[in-house]
Amino acid sequence: MGQVNFRMKDERLSLIDRAAAIRGVTRTEFVLRSSEAAAIETLAERPIIALDDDAYDAFVAALDAPVAPNDRLKRQSARRPLWER
Repeated sequence: MGQVNFRMKDERLSLIDRAAAIRGVTRTEFVLRSSEAAAIETLAERPIIALDDDAYDAFVAALDAPVAPNDRLKRQSARRPLWER
């Protein structure tokens, strides 16, 4: 089982203790639940897409392939950028 130790200012510790008391849990439990929720949220923001070798090669080839110009792309390329208007 791992262990985490850290120091914090008394104001932060007091804030955590007040919140833990409202939830009816210990300081440790409050910090563990809060950090676990933040970790899950952070990881969910960056989904992992797993590809086998063939799918990965096809994906990279699609990224590297030149874009065939169409009318919309030509019109967009011909426009002056907003910062030059």
